[in-house]
Amino acid sequence: MDFLSQEKRVELIKQLLDERQELSTKDIMEEFGISQDTARRDIVLLTKRGEVRRTHGGILPLDFGRSVPNFQNRLASFTREKTQIALEATKYFKPHHVYFVDASTILLKTCQNLSLPLTIVTHSLDNCIALAEQNKVKVKVLSGTLNHENRFFYSNTAMRELENIVFDTVFIAASGIDEHGVYLLDQEDAEIVGRAARRARQVILVAEHQKFTNKSYYRICSLDQVSVFITDQELSPEEKMLFSPHTQIKVASKLN
Repeated sequence: MDFLSQEKRVELIKQLLDERQELSTKDIMEEFGISQDTARRDIVLLTKRGEVRRTHGGILPLDFGRSVPNFQNRLASFTREKTQIALEATKYFKPHHVYFVDASTILLKTCQNLSLPLTIVTHSLDNCIALAEQNKVKVKVLSGTLNHENRFFYSNTAMRELENIVFDTVFIAASGIDEHGVYLLDQEDAEIVGRAARRARQVILVAEHQKFTNKSYYRICSLDQVSVFITDQELSPEEKMLFSPHTQIKVASKLN
């Protein structure tokens, strides 16, 4: 696409950014067949116009982090990086163990790639549907009323059900991450996942690096409860310091 004028190309970059919610310089180079210098000039132009927010290595929408799309919109914009995180997460499942799996697009992809004799407890409608195709997996769905926007079940009964289970591992996702912990936007979702995390021998967090820039409200757990963090790019020294020294940080894009 190097025949496109810069003006036409930056309009297409804005459209692509609306779909993906984050673009790296490399993404722009690959998508439009342009050099790194050309991609950087496009980023500089969009930044000067006040149409995007520039980050180290790419761009974000101006309103990025102020809201999180609903489940179906997130699923529609599923990225290669999310797939890599999801597949890395499958390596932590072992036969005959008992797991809790959070409601997220990444963990839905993980569930779609499981075929082991194990037990999964979930409050996610979509995880349940995916696991229905896996005959070896025993599925236990928490009871409750369906949240239609983010497709999970919640009830006080579900909270009590969790008190009677000890999980080998709990897999959690995040709408936001900061020095105080891991967050979700929905209070009922955070209550369910937080209760499960407190009943776990090990907590594995799966999240894209961009979640460090998201603002979210309801805490699941503190970062020192996270045993393994699977993400899509290297953390800065400051970000690594937020976690316990015992937390394993896995960069899926370098592993798959």
